[in-house]
Amino acid sequence: MAKVRAAVLAAGRGVRMGGRQPKTLMPLGDDEPLLHYILRGLKKAGIEDLLVVTGFGADAVQGYVTEQWSDDATFVFNARWASWGNFHSVRMALDQSPGTDVLVVNSDVVVNPDVYKRTAEAAGDLALAVQRRPKLEAEDMRVELDGDRVKQISKQVKPARSHGEYTGVSLLRPAAATRYLDTATNWEWAATTDRYYEDVYNAILGDVDVRAAFVRGDEYAEVDTPDDVPAANSVIDTNRDAWGASQVQSA
Repeated sequence: MAKVRAAVLAAGRGVRMGGRQPKTLMPLGDDEPLLHYILRGLKKAGIEDLLVVTGFGADAVQGYVTEQWSDDATFVFNARWASWGNFHSVRMALDQSPGTDVLVVNSDVVVNPDVYKRTAEAAGDLALAVQRRPKLEAEDMRVELDGDRVKQISKQVKPARSHGEYTGVSLLRPAAATRYLDTATNWEWAATTDRYYEDVYNAILGDVDVRAAFVRGDEYAEVDTPDDVPAANSVIDTNRDAWGASQVQSA
């Protein structure tokens, strides 16, 4: 696998989980916080270079990462975390990573560590981890596919054209990063600042080769509300051996 920098997006507040502390640091019932499994999974996938975009609760997130990550991590603070969409967090991560393959990871998902490796090794300028699912909720980030080629990614993809859900892990190679930065800059100058980073992906689909890396049904869960915690626990229980021993210390 080529050298990859992981960029974990940990700037949001997680209001639907209570908003008292960063969602990624909240224990999942009897299991560790989401960030524990993200860091351990990245190490298990062989990724050593870590950048974390912080915002709400930045000191707590940085402190946790510093304690858990055995190598030096890079941190960048998104001062606009509360007012701009998360497209700006990705923009900041790319600005800090010129010429690098960047694995973008949402901080509110739990995935089998192999998903990181699978996505990093996928073809294309931009690779998206996608779980094929015929029935999706209104808030799911839907993906339309043609084989492994991504034709659309948006919450507005019509159900009849949707083949699955984007699972919060993606890889941008330099060509895609350049197009992302150009688009994000244009949007910021036009004061179009309420977008998801997936909206930028959708906007650049015609300019770069975008492929899917497929995720099994038992390899992924997203945590938006307390009702989502049991599904995350199930993924952790099913894949517990996949995390194995790593250089990330136990919480």
